[in-house]
Amino acid sequence: MIYEKIKMMMIPKQTVTNMIICLTGLLVIVLAGIVPNIISSANLDRKISNVKIRLDEQDKLNPVYKSLEKNAQQKASKVLPFPAKERLSRKSIDLFPALFRDMAKKAGMDVISISPDLNSLSDNSTFLIINTVVRGDFFDFRKLLINLGEVPYSENVEEIQIQQNQDVMEFKLKIRLALA
Repeated sequence: MIYEKIKMMMIPKQTVTNMIICLTGLLVIVLAGIVPNIISSANLDRKISNVKIRLDEQDKLNPVYKSLEKNAQQKASKVLPFPAKERLSRKSIDLFPALFRDMAKKAGMDVISISPDLNSLSDNSTFLIINTVVRGDFFDFRKLLINLGEVPYSENVEEIQIQQNQDVMEFKLKIRLALA
């Protein structure tokens, strides 16, 4: 049918053959050269978008990294304090909250509450449990624990609860003090 229409237009057979060869060559060039370039361009665009996403993530994490790097560069004492153990006299129990507030302030933390566990305080008891709540940074909490290790009548920290709030961390401690 197409051949009959071409015959009616009076186009020579050699011209039609040349047109078909040229169109086939053009189709081969498009399929062999342009389509693979479009596909590779789409792949490169996808890789570029992935790299941009990774760069955005790294930009967002950069302040955290800087903070960790700064804390790692600070030279803290490599040797933890290990004082000779003593016992706290019952008359001096009321001095511990002020001492703990000073240690927390020195570590850069805020004291929310300090309260003794009255159930642990009896006439025959050799220890006193102090419940404390402090707020601050995790690295500052480490400093507070090191400061607490310097107290000679501090036996141990029985319990630590960590709660992440919107802007700071809250630490609940149960501290065991040795009584005389």
